[in-house]
Amino acid sequence: MQVVAKVLQNKPDDLFTLSVSKSKTFEQCKAKYKFCYIEKLPRKEFDFHVFGKFLHEVLELFHAKLIEDSTLDYLPLLEELWNICLEKWKSQLNAEQIIEAKQILDEYKAFLAEEGLPNVSTVEKPFYIDINGKVLLNGFIDRVQVDNDGMIHVIDYKTTKNKKYLKDFFQLKTYAYVLMLENQDIKRVRASFVLLRHGFDFLTKEYTRQDAQEIEQVFLKYASDIEEERLWRASPQFLCKYCDYVDTCAEGQRFLIKRGAWEQPKTKSTDFGLCRW
Repeated sequence: MQVVAKVLQNKPDDLFTLSVSKSKTFEQCKAKYKFCYIEKLPRKEFDFHVFGKFLHEVLELFHAKLIEDSTLDYLPLLEELWNICLEKWKSQLNAEQIIEAKQILDEYKAFLAEEGLPNVSTVEKPFYIDINGKVLLNGFIDRVQVDNDGMIHVIDYKTTKNKKYLKDFFQLKTYAYVLMLENQDIKRVRASFVLLRHGFDFLTKEYTRQDAQEIEQVFLKYASDIEEERLWRASPQFLCKYCDYVDTCAEGQRFLIKRGAWEQPKTKSTDFGLCRW
């Protein structure tokens, strides 16, 4: 099947919307997809969600300010933005999280002192891609930069403690596809997960235009499977204990109880915690 994809400037209302997270949710657990995107049940906000949002905001604002004015002294700027964001988020963070977050920012200072400031062109970049007039692929890219060798490099920040959960590079491949679709002159894209809890270690892949275009068929297949789904069965696993909907999902609870892993996770409630896409 020939695929026609085009970049849109705004989000239309007449296409089936997919994102990386929405697609992967469907793949991992049909019941979770139903709870989130069909029934639109409120999401829990776990401590690790708040921690990640806080660090993302500091880094986003930091590089946004440097895009506006590259002559700024980055060390005091990073301290200033740390204080601003901490004032906003401190009521939602515990003492251990604040200490760890400060250590991470100090590590970033050391990283920048050794590697130099990256040539960042965009932060929190939105995208809307119409695939075959059927699927709207949308989302945000944390950071886009141009490396010293001239290659476009997309960055996604991760606060995961365990690298083993980052074996799937589907998200990065999607971002590479987006940039190549937006600029036909780009032949290859570098893409990285940046591990904030691992000394700003980079997990990096490079994608050709042919590699990236494979994404189109993947999203079309997700859309077709979602539209045809009728049973919405759960896929219980150990990570159910961190699911937003475990209090609603009987299958997930039974799985955890059987393995002695059921407990009420620590959460922070939110009135605006619906799924983003």
